[in-house]
Amino acid sequence: MEHYEMRLLADYTQPAPPVVQAANTWNRPTPAQVGGELEADERGEIVLAEIQPPVDGIGINDEDLRKVVIVLDGHETGEYVSLSGIRTTLMAPPKDHIWGGKLYSFGTPRSTNPLLNTTLKYKQNVTVACLAGPAAAGITGASQQYRVRLWGYVYKADELPIAFEGGVMRFPTFFNDRARRRIVNISKDPIRINADTWQTLPGGVNQAIPKVNPFARFAYNALATDGLQGDYQFRFTQRGVLDENENLYWEFDDMDALLIEGLGVSPSFDTLMPPAPGVFPNLARTGLRIDGDYHPKGPTTRQSLIPTDALMNHINYGWFPVVWNTVAPIAPLDIYVAIPKLERPYLIHNEIGMVVIRDNGVAVPADPLGVTVAITGIRVEMRK
Repeated sequence: MEHYEMRLLADYTQPAPPVVQAANTWNRPTPAQVGGELEADERGEIVLAEIQPPVDGIGINDEDLRKVVIVLDGHETGEYVSLSGIRTTLMAPPKDHIWGGKLYSFGTPRSTNPLLNTTLKYKQNVTVACLAGPAAAGITGASQQYRVRLWGYVYKADELPIAFEGGVMRFPTFFNDRARRRIVNISKDPIRINADTWQTLPGGVNQAIPKVNPFARFAYNALATDGLQGDYQFRFTQRGVLDENENLYWEFDDMDALLIEGLGVSPSFDTLMPPAPGVFPNLARTGLRIDGDYHPKGPTTRQSLIPTDALMNHINYGWFPVVWNTVAPIAPLDIYVAIPKLERPYLIHNEIGMVVIRDNGVAVPADPLGVTVAITGIRVEMRK
């Protein structure tokens, strides 16, 4: 029964200065270096991640831990889960620093519902890969210490049928988009849950079609917005983003689906002096455009989407800069807000869908002085 406890599965700490992770470089510790190896008769599922971001000095300025990717049995999962490690836009904060205890998890452990149990699963080992961003606009790469921890469960092979309530993953299943009154069937035979099938379960690296995986991704606006309150698309092929894993534009046929469950937007970087904390650089609205329709809807097209200006932003996420005192040296209190859940999930299937932002009539500057959008959800691939 000891294996039913939430436990630390991997733990990586970037060495302290004078060791420095240079801009635009990756750190790829081995599974042994992070304590991420399993015994031959064990299987692991990752429920959540924690990132302690790098900051300079006494915590005044963000540093650019641009991306954290989880590596399962030697396979990088960045096309599904790509986490920002920058303090202002942190997607996986330390558990005890999250406002209201609302943290992002990859799925529900030990569930036999394939749309709930999208936890990341591995057979032999797990580690992380960490990218330091470019040095730009006075923001450095990850020159200070940071830490990444992965939490979840480890099971002995003979425990799996008992731990998973009879030991069968209950396919077939379906997506139900109540907001748009649409259903997408996910046709697959039930899967017996055992040591041999572990990597073929949702969140595993050896799934048969259809594949079901957690989805968490962020994007920076690589270009300035038009300054005319038009839609800005985070579209890789149009250079709206510079990294393919930041693409938030999907042109799906009937073999692909994405259920978007969470959406947040934040300034890309923050500092306590100057500029003022939490300033949104000319941002007005944020939301989804699916099959030509805006979500959430408004009385007019111009008034659709979610108001996300500096005065009121209901989908702000990341660092919430609270200070203990107002005279130098300023001492920030590290409290974070999780990526907000949408009132109802939105499904993109057999259509074009995207995340869009609009400025207030003055252009939102390009990265690193712009905004960062983050989404969470479930990705399904039905193509052979």
